Amino acid sequence: MSSIPPVADLPTALQSAQLGITRGMNGLGRDEQAVADSIMTPTGAAAIPGALVDSLQQQLLVAASARMMSTADENLGTLLDVTA
Repeated sequence: MSSIPPVADLPTALQSAQLGITRGMNGLGRDEQAVADSIMTPTGAAAIPGALVDSLQQQLLVAASARMMSTADENLGTLLDVTA
């Protein structure tokens, strides 16, 4: 029995890109809330640098996912042009 999933079960590039964008935006929301919560407490300032670094990582995730979506869209357009 093969451990490789059938092709139908694999996510498409567009689905993966959308998932990356969603995860990145959710991460940015968490980081935003962490910074806001840290500002409200006198001892919470130590959490701000970690949240800011993570927010940069989330920004890169969203940018990479958007580029992946753009590339998948271009490839799909090329395939449609070739088959038309």
